[in-house]
Amino acid sequence: MAKKSPGFYLVFVITIQILLVFSLSLMAKGAAPPGESLNLPSRFDLVDADFNGTPDHLGYFLTLPTESRPDVFWVCGELQAMINNQWRTIDYTARSFGQESGAEIALYFYGGELQRLQVDGPFRIMIELKGVNLDSSGVGGFSPAYRHDLFEAADVVLTNQGPFSTGQIKNVIHSWAGQEGLVLGPLETATFTFDRWRFDFRGASGGAGKRIWYAPNGEINWADQSY
Repeated sequence: MAKKSPGFYLVFVITIQILLVFSLSLMAKGAAPPGESLNLPSRFDLVDADFNGTPDHLGYFLTLPTESRPDVFWVCGELQAMINNQWRTIDYTARSFGQESGAEIALYFYGGELQRLQVDGPFRIMIELKGVNLDSSGVGGFSPAYRHDLFEAADVVLTNQGPFSTGQIKNVIHSWAGQEGLVLGPLETATFTFDRWRFDFRGASGGAGKRIWYAPNGEINWADQSY
């Protein structure tokens, strides 16, 4: 076997470092890792949860064979849009399902957030399936070229724990803030993203604004918001 010179090893180490930096750079920019298609029947569709004739959610529907899946399993969906020639994550949801869920399962992404971000399709979804003897992930599919102005910011939101009213959650937030001694200014933004509501309130009397997150299970977090 030919003996490698010290220069060979130096070049090898430098090459590995360059590849590592390049990979970290892609991750920092939000580039999704390459993934194979799940090769399962799926589709995107517009959903009108409040039945007023205007879509308010982007639905993703995936068909799984009922006989080969566990009694309870999780489906995680990462919704991505092409921004500056990069697939970037704009929303995420995770839901549990069981045998009683039927063959077709659904994930919902709030159209009010797509409208707020002003991002257009086609969208890509990365899917992860988790359960006993079930561990699969890959590209779930691509949506048609839906425009962001096709959606409305409806009051009703389809969460992983059922439908909720944003107006009712807003009342809960105000009641909670009063108990906590937090003074909230005018509401600027209310949306549902990454399985939580996000309320942005402008500061009262020149003070710092408040950003409050509310999860469907009742968990509340907040932080000061500067403008």
